[in-house]
Amino acid sequence: MKTNKLYIGLFLLMAAMGCKKSELEQNVPDQLTVDNFWINKDRALAGLSAAYSQVEGFVSWDNYVEARSVREFYREDYVVPGADAYNYPWWTEHYNFDFTSGNYAIDLLWRENYRGINFANQVLENVSKMSAAAIDDASKKQILAEAKFLRAYYHFKVLTNFSKVIIRDKVPTSDADLSKAFSERAEVYGFILKDLQEAEPDLPLRSARPATELGRITRGAAQAYLGKVNLYRVGDDQSNATAYYAEAGNWFNKVILSNEYKLDDNFLGMFNGTTKNSTESVFELQQTEDETSGALYKSYLSDWVAASELGGYGEIYGTPGLLTEMLKEGEVANGNYDARVYQTMYFNDAYFNDTANPRVYGKTYDAVFGKDAKTIAFRKWIPAGPDRIGFANAINVPLMRYADVLLMYAEVLNEQQKPGDALTWINKVRGRAGLPDVNLNSKALIFDQIVHERIMEFTLEGSRFYDLRRWGMLSQKMQAAGRKFSPEQAFYPTPFKESTNNPSAQ
Repeated sequence: MKTNKLYIGLFLLMAAMGCKKSELEQNVPDQLTVDNFWINKDRALAGLSAAYSQVEGFVSWDNYVEARSVREFYREDYVVPGADAYNYPWWTEHYNFDFTSGNYAIDLLWRENYRGINFANQVLENVSKMSAAAIDDASKKQILAEAKFLRAYYHFKVLTNFSKVIIRDKVPTSDADLSKAFSERAEVYGFILKDLQEAEPDLPLRSARPATELGRITRGAAQAYLGKVNLYRVGDDQSNATAYYAEAGNWFNKVILSNEYKLDDNFLGMFNGTTKNSTESVFELQQTEDETSGALYKSYLSDWVAASELGGYGEIYGTPGLLTEMLKEGEVANGNYDARVYQTMYFNDAYFNDTANPRVYGKTYDAVFGKDAKTIAFRKWIPAGPDRIGFANAINVPLMRYADVLLMYAEVLNEQQKPGDALTWINKVRGRAGLPDVNLNSKALIFDQIVHERIMEFTLEGSRFYDLRRWGMLSQKMQAAGRKFSPEQAFYPTPFKESTNNPSAQ
C-alpha cells in the first residue's frame, strides 16, 4: 500500500515517547499528537500504512538488503558467500554459525519486527476507539483485521528466529510495560493464531481488492498463514502433531477452495520485475519506482544477489550440491532439465550456451563466466534487463505463493496417510514446470519428493533453513554441506540490547 513518510515518522516518535502525556504539557494546535491524530478514516489508513512499512524491514537499507539477505540466505546449506562478503564479519557470522547476541543483523531483526508490532498495536488500540462519525464500520473492521494480521506476522517472524520471544499486545505507556518477560513458545503460537483467526473473517477476498490495494492483506493470506503457523508448530510440539496437521490442512484447503489463486505460468517473471501481484501471489512485498507514492519503494537487492560477472556485488553463489539436487531428475522436460533450474540460476549448460538464443543477458554462459567455468550464479531477484543492474530496482517479493500453499498442503496430507491426495498437489506444481507426474507409493518417498520440490520452487526465497529445522534435518544437512553447526545455533540469541535494556528478558 502507499506509505506516507510523515506519518511513519510520527509513529517512530510515538514509539520512542510512549503515549502518555503529563498534565503540565501544553497542546500545540497545529501539531500532530497522539490525541489528535486518530480523527478520520484517512488517518486510520495512514497509521495502518506505518504498520505495513516494517514488513521484512523494507524501509531500512541495512535490514532489508544486507541483514535480511544474510539471515535468510547464508544460513541455507546450498549457498556460499562471494568474496566481498568476507569484508563484513557481521554477514559471514551467519554463514559460519558463530554469531553472538551483538550481531547487527540479529539486532535489526528484533528491532524492526517489534517496531512493526508497536505500530500495529497503535492501530488496534486507537482505531477501535474511533466513532462512527469518524470512520464507517466496514472500514474500521477491515483496518483492525489488517493490523491483527500484521501483529501476528511480526510475532511469527520473531518466533521462527528466536527461541525466546516476548508477546507485545499493547502500546507501552510506562517503563513497567517495556520491561516484560519472555513467554512460553506455546503461548506465542496461541497468540499468533488467535490474531489470525480473528482477522480472517473481516478481510476481503483478493478479487474484492481494487487494483490500487493490491499487496494489502486478504482473507487468503490470513488462511495461508493460519496453515503455515500450525504446520511450523509441529516442529515445536510433536506430541500434538495430529491436531496441528488437521488444523493446517483445514486452512490450506480453504485457500484452494476459494478459487482466488492459480499457479503463474511465468515462473521467472515473479522474481525479475516483469510480473507483480500475479495470480499466484497470496502476500507480496510491494516495490515501486513511482515517486508520487509518498515513499520510494525500491531496493538494491538485485545488485546484492547478482554475480560480479553480471555487474552485481557478487555476494552469494550456489553450491555444486544445489546444482546436483536441481538436476537429479535428468532431462525429463522435453529434452531439458526441470524448467525451474534455468529460471533460478545460471550454470554451465547447453541451455545457456546456445549461440542462436543467448540467454545470459544476450550472451552465452561461456562469454560471461568463462569457458569451462563452474560458477553457479543466481537468476532470482535480478532484473530482466542488464541495464538495471547497478540501479535500485522495484522487484516485488512474493512472501507467500500459491505453490507454497499447495506443497505445504501436500506435506500435511502425506502425514495424514493420504498419499494420493498429496500427489495431486505435488503434480500440480510440477505441471507448471512441464514435468511428468510422479507416482509414489510410500510416505517416505513422497516426503523426499516434497523436499525436492521445495528446493526447486523456493531456492533463494528464504524457506530452506526453516524447513530443515522443523523437519529435524538441520544438523544432517549442514554436516553434509561441510558447514560448522551445532543445534543451539538453530535459533538466534536474544539481542544484547534487549537483554541490557529489559531486566525481565534474562
